[in-house]
Amino acid sequence: MARPSGVSGPTENASMRGKLRGLAFRVASCLPLSALTGIALFAALSACHESNAPAAQNAPLPQVSVTRPAPREVREQLDLTGSVAPSATVTLVARVQGVLKEIGFTDGANVKQGQVLFRIEPDTYRAQLVYDQAALDNAEQELTRQKQLTSDNATSESSLQKAQTTRDQALAKRDMSRINLGYTEIRAPFAGRIGARAFDVGNVVGGSDSTKLATLDRIQPVYVNFTLNERDANRIGLFTRAPHSVRVNVLGATPEQGEDATLEFVDTRVDPASGAIKLRADVANHDAHLIPGMSVEVHIPASAPQNVLLVPDTALLREQAGASVLVVNGANVVEKRGVTTGGLYGSLRAIKSGLSASDHVVTGGGLAVVPGIKVQTIDAAAQSRS
Repeated sequence: MARPSGVSGPTENASMRGKLRGLAFRVASCLPLSALTGIALFAALSACHESNAPAAQNAPLPQVSVTRPAPREVREQLDLTGSVAPSATVTLVARVQGVLKEIGFTDGANVKQGQVLFRIEPDTYRAQLVYDQAALDNAEQELTRQKQLTSDNATSESSLQKAQTTRDQALAKRDMSRINLGYTEIRAPFAGRIGARAFDVGNVVGGSDSTKLATLDRIQPVYVNFTLNERDANRIGLFTRAPHSVRVNVLGATPEQGEDATLEFVDTRVDPASGAIKLRADVANHDAHLIPGMSVEVHIPASAPQNVLLVPDTALLREQAGASVLVVNGANVVEKRGVTTGGLYGSLRAIKSGLSASDHVVTGGGLAVVPGIKVQTIDAAAQSRS
């Protein structure tokens, strides 16, 4: 059978391969050893690359967590730190001397207004009151008798005056005994939380004018004391249109978890040493979770309401040129996007410009996530729910 033109037979192919091997041998014999080594290494690397190319093409895309910016109406605010103080404090002292007979509370407990907290040996003062009341009764009888004698011209005016003075003294002494008997019971002047007692039952108290028995704090409401620098005070118009309320929350909580408070005191002067002014907020503290001495966050409105997009603050990249975020475009490729940031609202940062509500912002994925690579996205919200 005739062979097609341009197609070699087996004998001719073998002859051609032999000629090529011979030519390669003659070329190799003319090259130095280092060149031969390089050729062999290049051939080996080329073969390795060709063998790994399909595996690299089939490798899975890196996964990143993304979230969409959340639109919300917010107000710029000043975030300050304050300290909680009781709205009223009273130091309970023994105003009469005697043996402490009864304690009507548990250390650290909440007490009601009018509740008996301490009782100090009332028997002695009750007996004194009975005695002074009897003396007063006798003095009043004598005064009545002297008045009758005076009307009959049977006694002198001086005797009447003496009886009047004796009665007045007996009345004052009786009243003082009644007051002292009242001091044997120490009651709560308001509802609040009482501290630890300083004495146990059986101790003699009231030996001095400053025998402190316990301290009672009113914690519903509480005060929150904080300071504001002069620049920010002028910014929010503190001296011309002071805000009526602020937001207070414990450290680590979001403002949404806090409680509205009335700004009820602004000091009359700026401290020249610190350049700050003292303020005080009145917090209802409905569930009594704020206790004196606790540090809290105070948020003061600093602007009119505005619409912004909120993203997790941890998603921001902060560089010398400004803030930016990584976003995943429609082709699943990571892009770097410069943004203008606003205030912090809990763990979310306000974005004034640079993003849209439809963008997918990268919130996690490791150090390998860089602009230009193709990725596989995972919804961060759905991931947190699972």
